[in-house]
Order: sequence, then structure tokens, then C-alpha cells
Amino acid sequence: MIANAQEFDLQAEFEAMTSINRFHWLSDYEDVVETILSGKVSGIPFVFAPKLAFRAGEVTVWGGMSGHGKSLITGQVAMQLALAGERVGISSFEMSGARTIARMVRQHFGEKSAKGIPAFLKTFNRKICLLEHQGIISPEAALGTLPVYARSFGCTHVIIDNLMKVVAGDDDYNAQKNFVQQLCDFARQLNIHIHLIHHVRKGKDENEEISKFSFKGSSSIVDQVDNAILIQRNRKKEKQRAEAIQKRESFLVKDADEGDSIMRIVKQRNGDWEGEVLLWFNPQATTFCLGPERVTPWKVEAK
Repeated sequence: MIANAQEFDLQAEFEAMTSINRFHWLSDYEDVVETILSGKVSGIPFVFAPKLAFRAGEVTVWGGMSGHGKSLITGQVAMQLALAGERVGISSFEMSGARTIARMVRQHFGEKSAKGIPAFLKTFNRKICLLEHQGIISPEAALGTLPVYARSFGCTHVIIDNLMKVVAGDDDYNAQKNFVQQLCDFARQLNIHIHLIHHVRKGKDENEEISKFSFKGSSSIVDQVDNAILIQRNRKKEKQRAEAIQKRESFLVKDADEGDSIMRIVKQRNGDWEGEVLLWFNPQATTFCLGPERVTPWKVEAK
């Protein structure tokens, strides 16, 4: 069993670090530095926020309250990455592979129907790989899946859903710190991007704005990762809409002015941009959209 990234291939790592090819003069970096300073995007731009890129060798943590759409939006991201030419591995420790695929089929075609399965498989088979395991998993076993995804299945992105299934104790800060540190090591060594889903602390209610300081557990989680993204439903808008329907009154909030959810990019270590993105939710497709028309990324309109 793999204990950590250093033990993964210690001899190879030692040889790599002492190789003359690891040492460089300043001029060796000219092209790479020019790319950085000229603002050219490296990695795969995030469809909902193109100023954020998912780069090889990095880790992104996705956070939010329970039921606010962390798994839904990362399922969308998996399909969007696959369509961009990436290969994605998904470790969902809360949902079976079959149910994960069923949800993605619904998101892609905009309805809960089995008729889209053949077309979905034609598009995404061998572009998305799933680990079949639900329940608690040890950090060692979770880490051990990463080289399998990368080397056996050619995955360039891996989604881990979620940290609480790997480190169960909210107050086990050392275990959280060590696991995330090892994720970062594996991402660099395997040259893949790892997406880690995590919960946030409970506030006074679901309307309380969450920030990078809201993640449960150790503060080192956000400190160590490269990117941090939060998703939060607009519960106030949902309540106002429900009350207006119940009273048969006009819904006073302009739909275009307030999103159904707010996505916050609260950290991007290797990029200049952080900020908020408004999202609208297509309930038929269970899919997040960029405008109040609620047209999904796959051009399915809300019914």
C-alpha cells in the first residue's frame, strides 16, 4: 500500500532530483517566463470562469454547504474537461458509478431519460473513468488510486468526492494536512490536476456568505492547494420565489439581477484573477448555467 508520494518511487525520485537535467541557467526559462508575463493561459480554462485555469501538477479544492451543488458542478466540469480532450477519473465515495453516470446523462441531455445513454457513451466512454467504492477509505488507499488513474487509464484530472470520506474527523487537523500535502505531491509527480471536494463549516444559516475561511478542519487545506472554489445557493431568492408563488404574487426580484447560485473563486495561486460568478440552475437538467435563460453548456433550454 502506498503511504505517501515520497515512498511511491523513492529511488526514481532521488535519481530525478540529483540529475543534471534538474538544474538550469536563467536563460532556460525564457519562453516559460514570457508566457507567464504576457498573460497567456496555461492549462484548461474553466468554462464558467475562463480567467481560472486547471493546470497540470495542481490541486483545486471545491467547497460548499451540504446540498449546494458541489458534486453536481464537478460532474459538469468532468464532462467539459473530457470534451476539451482531457481524460477524467472520478472517485465518488458517496454515490455508485451507475448513479454518477445517470446524473451526468441527465445533465448532458437536459432530462431524466434513458434514451440518451447510447449517445452519451459514444461521446464519453474511455474519456471518463470511475472508481467503484462507496464509504470510508483510508488516505493510503485513496492516494494509491492516483497512479492507477494516471498510468493505467491515462487520466489527466482526478476528482475526489470527498475529503470527509478519507479523513473522517473534522478536528483531525494533522491527518487533513498530511493528506492534502500528499495530494499536492502526487499532482506534481504524476503531472495531473486533482479536484478535491470538501465541506464548509455550518454558519448561523444557509444565507451566511461563505469564504475561504469557511472550509471545515485545518486551515492548511486552503494554504496548500493551488485553487479554491466555493459554490453557494441563493436561498434568499429561493424563499422569495416560493413565497410569491404561494401568495400568487409577482416575484419582485429580477431573475437576471441575482443568480440562483454564487460561485466564488477565492484562491488561484498561479493566476491573477479571483472573483464571483453568478450561476442559474436548470432544474430539469440539474445543471448550472451562465445566464437567466438557463441554457445548459450543452445547449439544452429550460422547460
